[in-house]
Amino acid sequence: MNTHLRHGFKLVTLSLAIAALAACGGGDDDPLPNDPSDDVVSKYIGSWRSACFDDDGASAHLRADFTKASATSFTGEVVAYAYIGTSCSGPAVRVEKVFTNMRMAHDGTKMVGAVTADKFAGTADQGSEKVLLHVSGDTLQIGDPDAAKDSEGYPNAFYDKTLSRL
Repeated sequence: MNTHLRHGFKLVTLSLAIAALAACGGGDDDPLPNDPSDDVVSKYIGSWRSACFDDDGASAHLRADFTKASATSFTGEVVAYAYIGTSCSGPAVRVEKVFTNMRMAHDGTKMVGAVTADKFAGTADQGSEKVLLHVSGDTLQIGDPDAAKDSEGYPNAFYDKTLSRL
């Protein structure tokens, strides 16, 4: 195969790969519906997305989709989308499922700073964790898994990034 033909074949292959990535949409699927009930988990149900943040010279955002399983539990997944450049634009070049087949069960509340956070015992394909969640308006705060823990294993602080309802 001559050099010119090989170069053309590489360009076609690269173009197809970029088109496939663009078709994936980078997590811009329609958001899940909210839950209008007064159940303890209702405020968490639906779709959430973080603001764009720096990811080692590139950029990324998180998306979380939660579906109600019962009045005290929900299921879902959290996905990270990475982009070339600093604006989280264009097709995602990496899609990483942070938590898949997630199952969260309400385990009470605790004060974190000036807010009452909900405690959840959670499991996912990636393992189990005790998680804090708090919603204020359309903003979701998540307990920082690297923060100091209380005697029950729940974080004592929130992660510095928040998610907004879609």
